Amino acid sequence: MEVLLNDPAISAGWGLKMTESAKAWRISQGSRDITVCVIDTGADIKHPDLAKNLWVNKGETGLDKLGRDKARNGVDDDGNGFIDDVHGWNFVKNSNDVSDEHGHGTHIAGIIGAEGGNGIGISGVSPKVSLMILKYYDAKGGDLNNLINTVKAIDYAVKQDCNIINYSGGGIAPSPDEKAAIERAMRKGILFVAAAGNERSNSDLRKYYPA
Repeated sequence: MEVLLNDPAISAGWGLKMTESAKAWRISQGSRDITVCVIDTGADIKHPDLAKNLWVNKGETGLDKLGRDKARNGVDDDGNGFIDDVHGWNFVKNSNDVSDEHGHGTHIAGIIGAEGGNGIGISGVSPKVSLMILKYYDAKGGDLNNLINTVKAIDYAVKQDCNIINYSGGGIAPSPDEKAAIERAMRKGILFVAAAGNERSNSDLRKYYPA
């Protein structure tokens, strides 16, 4: 694999090899003006390979009229209905804590947008990007609650004008509500990417929605 970045584990990246990402990086290594919404189990926002590539809600940064940090003042400064949603939102606990107890979301965020060229770990397929973290999955919440959280997360991403949505979820039965939310995103020009399933399942024989 042709290597353009100095991340020590980059040559071990199977996905980067298969997609020949190095060829794309010669044209562009991405932009933090592009926001990719990661709808998953949350993410480790303190991870050194993710921290600089996190989306930042400008309406929740800086100081408020009382001189308090908007990121921690307990006020919905931008009026979008979510308090202190600096890097995204946790739809499981209805809070701004997007921490990842599961690990899957951190993994996916890294595949998409681990910072490239910082001499740490690996690079995402887009070494520069803004990652919006939306936590939808609760292992104990059940399919219905997770579906409700998914729809809420998609609508949040639409309202925040993200460019791409990556959704690591789905099932064998279609959901009209989920489909409607995806269509709302697509009407805004948002590219929607969904997981096609696990365990080498053949999607021609076994449908997996919404992919």
